[in-house]
Amino acid sequence: MLAVFEGFAVIAGVILVGFVLGRSEVLGPNGQQVIAKLVFYAGTPTLLYVTVADTDLGLIFNTALLATGGSALIVGVLLFVLTRYIRKRSTGEAMFSAWAVSYVNIGNLGIPIAAYVLHDIGYVAPVLLFQLLILAPIGMAVLDAAGKKKHNQRWYSGVLQILKNPIVLGAAAGVAASATGFELPRFIFEPIDMIGATAVPGALLAFGISLKDGWGLPAPGTRKQLTYITVAKQVIQPVLAWVIGGPLLGYSGIALFAIVVTSALPTAQNVYIYSMQYRQSEALMRDAVFITTVLAVPTLVIIAALLG
Repeated sequence: MLAVFEGFAVIAGVILVGFVLGRSEVLGPNGQQVIAKLVFYAGTPTLLYVTVADTDLGLIFNTALLATGGSALIVGVLLFVLTRYIRKRSTGEAMFSAWAVSYVNIGNLGIPIAAYVLHDIGYVAPVLLFQLLILAPIGMAVLDAAGKKKHNQRWYSGVLQILKNPIVLGAAAGVAASATGFELPRFIFEPIDMIGATAVPGALLAFGISLKDGWGLPAPGTRKQLTYITVAKQVIQPVLAWVIGGPLLGYSGIALFAIVVTSALPTAQNVYIYSMQYRQSEALMRDAVFITTVLAVPTLVIIAALLG
């Protein structure tokens, strides 16, 4: 279980740097927003292209993904319905709540865990592709449609807005390259690869800067929603993944362990980056990332004790 703590230590180290940068104010008052926009418009789209272009798309359709992706979709839909139609909150808050429980930190925490605990990076690829190609575009389609809806809007305006989204463009380019076997010339690919490498540390730095004024109890208007998110993310989703992967699909041993571990990972920092970009539920998403990341440590240790 040392690798689990090593993974969190890597994340904590980069967040700490962001915190120090924020407290020292060396990046100025708009440093966090600049980094967030860099990640959204450049880092994440290029990382998406590089990841998908170099991966066999068949990986996303393996049966284990029915457990990881299925549990993510179930809890995501449940949180969306609960937030939008039962709690009567905005579509934006409902979508970000759904993302908070379904979009896991598979990139910068899942990878070291896969390498040092599961001993196979292959467990990460399907979940990563599922999130980048399905969860992200669907969520952004909902947010873009909700944010751009006008009485005089033409029917195709929403489609055009989605197609201009840099995340969707990165995904589409990656899928096309993977499907056709197309390879960019090295002098073009390497700069893209370098820019993509900024996505994960950039997201963590932006998150660290957001903590510069300290972190206290969640605001009264977000505490109940944050509780729903935390329980769904840390308890309901891992249990659902185990039920689907074990009793229903028949997985066992290290394969089932991998399914449950990847489903129990905390909310991804990308969700917080997206919240800043869309100017929606920023405090709620920041707290969701923080709390689920802290609670993921005992959650993963318990899962390892039971299934490892």
